[in-house]
Amino acid sequence: MAVKVTRRTNQKENSEKLQKRQHKLNSLKNEFEGGKMQNFSQVFAIFSRSPLSNELAIPFYTFKAKVNDPGEFTNNELLRFAELINVDKEIILRFIFQQLKNRKSQSRK
Repeated sequence: MAVKVTRRTNQKENSEKLQKRQHKLNSLKNEFEGGKMQNFSQVFAIFSRSPLSNELAIPFYTFKAKVNDPGEFTNNELLRFAELINVDKEIILRFIFQQLKNRKSQSRK
């Protein structure tokens, strides 16, 4: 009997984890579509760096470097991000271009 209880508990925990993941993805979608995402810090407030890098199939340290220099993201990585949160790729491209613009203006100061 203990095995059955454990199996049910694991299924319930997995279901809860998947539901929590979906809520985070929906939150990102809503924020991006609403034009409220201004920087990666806001993204990471909803979905942590490590899980997001895993979802995008980018090694963590590579992902971290690309966040610091968004021009290094490949087209495929940006498309995977758009598909992951179910938004138009143009929204992600505008976000990345804004990050590049912000980075350039900060380096001038």
